[in-house]
Amino acid sequence: MTNTERANCSVDVHAHAIPPRLIDRAASGAFSGVDLDSGDGAIRFQFPRMDTAPPAPVSLTDFESMATWAAGRGVDLQLLGPWTDLLGYTLDEVDARKWTRVYNESLVDECSSRSGMVPVATIPMSYPAAALDELVAAREMGCRGVMIGTDIPDLHLGSPELDPVWAVAADLGMPIIVHPTFLRVPKELHEAGLKNAVGRAGPTAVALTKLIYSGALVRHRDLVVVGCHGGGALAAVTARILRNHEVGWSGSEYDPSESIDRLFFDSVVLDPTYLAYLVKLYGSERILLGSDHPFPWEPDPIRVVDEAGLTDTDRAQIVGGNAQRLFGPDLCRREGSGSDAAPSAGR
Repeated sequence: MTNTERANCSVDVHAHAIPPRLIDRAASGAFSGVDLDSGDGAIRFQFPRMDTAPPAPVSLTDFESMATWAAGRGVDLQLLGPWTDLLGYTLDEVDARKWTRVYNESLVDECSSRSGMVPVATIPMSYPAAALDELVAAREMGCRGVMIGTDIPDLHLGSPELDPVWAVAADLGMPIIVHPTFLRVPKELHEAGLKNAVGRAGPTAVALTKLIYSGALVRHRDLVVVGCHGGGALAAVTARILRNHEVGWSGSEYDPSESIDRLFFDSVVLDPTYLAYLVKLYGSERILLGSDHPFPWEPDPIRVVDEAGLTDTDRAQIVGGNAQRLFGPDLCRREGSGSDAAPSAGR
């Protein structure tokens, strides 16, 4: 690929998929803690101590349609992560390891023959030692990053038990994409689609704030963390996060502004005006193109960037340049994203 082609490569860092092979394995009873119900034609997953996942959209398993959608919107490359309702954080450790490995291997297989798709892994965050092992394995099989949830039993992103995971992610050049999740959806969000309309903004802000106060981003200078949906409500409460620390309530020895300055965010905010605000607040070098595809939140992700009134340089960074810098300078290679070799990431 020439430098011009690389510069023009657009990369969607926030998309989801379920490999059909994973569904087949779950239906066969391969995972003792995972129940699958397809009696009415819809596929529903049930994990221990969690609300039943909503019916899995067929679009999550249709990789050809995903590719067609991307091509029709000028997206050259999709980073496909797990459907976050299926992270399996409440499984026991044996099943969590097995579920994670099958999900990642299946996703790598689906992407390996497709030049426009790159796999993003899941790791079993409830078990830090297992998460570390699966992080290394995911890197070796060709995954370019990891998508994690905000709701982890007995842990949070600032828990010291997770520090070795952040250290290895930094060493391996595996960016962490933080996506809001619920183990159990709060009652007040059960109606009118409120879980998705407003409910996902808070968990991202809370999870990122705990990570900020923990100082992990200061201790691990190569750790890359990307907050989904523009970081949720983080931008709106950043001043409060800083003031909370100033008055001595954070309990942290670290200056939170230093960590906030090292976070990255996707562009899934649906509003060009708000995207322009995030660029002004954080800088275009910290925003990456996202769609949340195949969910219908951002039907035309590049259009939102184009309508934000940005400079050509800002646009180029958001649409593809930042993704190539963080996920690897060879990210946009045309021959596919298979697992023959784990590519080196660049900063």
